[in-house]
Amino acid sequence: MSNLDSNQKSNMLALAFIPLAIAINVGIGAIVKALNLPLYVDSIGTIIATILLGWKRGAIVGVLGFVLTSIIINPFAIYFCGTQLVIALLTHFVGKKEMFSNLFKTILSGIGLGIVSAIVSAPIIVYLFQGATGNGASLVTSFFVKMGNQIVNSVLLSGFSIEPIDKVIQCILAFLVIKGIPKNLLENFKGGSLKENNFLN
Repeated sequence: MSNLDSNQKSNMLALAFIPLAIAINVGIGAIVKALNLPLYVDSIGTIIATILLGWKRGAIVGVLGFVLTSIIINPFAIYFCGTQLVIALLTHFVGKKEMFSNLFKTILSGIGLGIVSAIVSAPIIVYLFQGATGNGASLVTSFFVKMGNQIVNSVLLSGFSIEPIDKVIQCILAFLVIKGIPKNLLENFKGGSLKENNFLN
């Protein structure tokens, strides 16, 4: 197969996979919100797409997923599109550093993603929503407020309590999903960090 044919096949797979990855984000996020769990689990598609296709397409998945979520599920979601962009960038960065090559490194990647996500999201939660974003995490923020903490500290404490656990779960799920994809299919995905993390071996 020529290089052109290979690139065309990769682009076709990307076009087919991006809507699926968006649906994963929106669908699982909707379930978690309906159950009012103190988690998010709304970035699995972003993480998978980034590892398979690179940060740009991962960011497309994350941003479009949050726009769609904002329209049909949670109107606050659109304000966190920037967090999805950061998740795609950081996932790509750590992926290139072989941080999804085994389960232990994947867990470390999830912790890092969680800490960064908490920091990036905190100003939006504090200054736009005063700590209440309409999901289960707001209950954790309220708990810290009732313990006598200022709203900024409460949001950060809530984020540092929830986000690392949330992102570890999502990174592990993404890792397992990619591990379950046949290698002859994975070989057609370009731009991500499959090679660096031994998914093709």
